[in-house]
Amino acid sequence: MGGSSSKKPFTEWDLVQFSNMTGVPLSTVENIYKDFRTVTGENNKMEKKEFRHLYKQMYQSSQSGNNVAPFLTDHDLDKMSDHVFETYDFDGSGKLTFEGEFAEIYLMLTHYGSTTADGITHRDRFNYLIDQYDTTPEFITRERAEQIFSRLNKYNNWSNWNKTTPASSSQSSNAPTWEHHWNKLDDGTGRVQKSKFIDYVTTSNEYKRHFDPAVV
Repeated sequence: MGGSSSKKPFTEWDLVQFSNMTGVPLSTVENIYKDFRTVTGENNKMEKKEFRHLYKQMYQSSQSGNNVAPFLTDHDLDKMSDHVFETYDFDGSGKLTFEGEFAEIYLMLTHYGSTTADGITHRDRFNYLIDQYDTTPEFITRERAEQIFSRLNKYNNWSNWNKTTPASSSQSSNAPTWEHHWNKLDDGTGRVQKSKFIDYVTTSNEYKRHFDPAVV
């Protein structure tokens, strides 16, 4: 997830699988990418103001036909958009790339419940995102694990942004570090099988609610 290192260009992603994961028609996925490139030009980097427009389209598309999705005003969407942008601006550059952050946001936000009508789970999406890196396909290195845990922690903060209480803030500040999790996984080789890593993350107390929203 996230970060600038070793992620494939979006044109090399499996776009059919991306379409299946998000429930968005392939033609729409291709048009979204085209719109992004039109807005950002050759540098493929979008600033916050430009992100607001595409984020609204993304959010509204993802909520189409969803009876449990809350109604949000334009002001609400702008606030949410800005917060999401800041959360996913992983390197603090003030800009997002398509494959580096925007496509990931699309995957992370276009879901309600743990399983879609097509049987795609949030775990499936997480696994798909990890596969988009040009690293060893069957293993997660210590460096990659740090990036992934850092991103998941940012996502934790995003998902709690409008419902944070003093108690939840205290719990967050006392949460185990990424090294605590890594030390439970690493057998001394400095890398962990991807399947073992995904099993651990998706069932750990800190992160499992993002893979099964029924868990409180």
